[in-house]
Amino acid sequence: MSRPVVTLLTDFGLEDAYVAQLKGVLLSRVPDVELVDITHNIPPFGTLSAGWLLHTSYAFFPRGSVHLCVVDPGVGTSRRVLAVLKGGHAFVGPDNGVFSFLYPAEQVIEITWKPPGPLSTTFHGRDIMAPVVAELLKYTPPQSLGRPASEPVQLDVARDMVVHVDRFGNVVTNIEGSRLQAGCSLAVGEERVHRIAESFADIPSGEPALIVGSAATVEVAANRESAATLLGAAAGMPARLIPPGPYE
Repeated sequence: MSRPVVTLLTDFGLEDAYVAQLKGVLLSRVPDVELVDITHNIPPFGTLSAGWLLHTSYAFFPRGSVHLCVVDPGVGTSRRVLAVLKGGHAFVGPDNGVFSFLYPAEQVIEITWKPPGPLSTTFHGRDIMAPVVAELLKYTPPQSLGRPASEPVQLDVARDMVVHVDRFGNVVTNIEGSRLQAGCSLAVGEERVHRIAESFADIPSGEPALIVGSAATVEVAANRESAATLLGAAAGMPARLIPPGPYE
């Protein structure tokens, strides 16, 4: 790459200066870095949504990119900071399950290195994680920043569930789109969706339908309405794909 690429994914929003401070640390240490915002509108403490969006986004960036993910409700506690290496990419963030969709990875390093100077107990993203990213961009071997991490925290992402609700209210699941066939229905919470559509425009107004989304997984969508509101759905809820036939 002509310029190093760092992506940022947080639950900080844009009302405060937290995102700007992350960027300031990175630009001060690596002036030619190219910063790309994946999103800063993760619901507060939404590790599941953050992990899904990181998992479905990173491969679109060039190999050698570093991805900083700061959704960190355990900041200031004994939770670890990790550097994860997978597929020519590096990921830095807290050990709270946010990297669950990336495992197994080639290496998982517990970061023990800390930059000189005072460290806030409430903003490790700025004071520890961003400097770690800068060290990686300077070709510091990740192994020299810590030690192999045993048993990183993993969410149970193998079960079928809602992994994200997007800005449009689409209910995103981790169910592979190839499993969706004519006659299937999807149970989400107390609701069940039967209709299958090829595009958003094919969905009747006010009615949810199943569609294969851009991540090639099953989603529940509504035509210019929030399917999440219609279903009362949220990230983490179980989702069950029911095959066609007289038996369920």
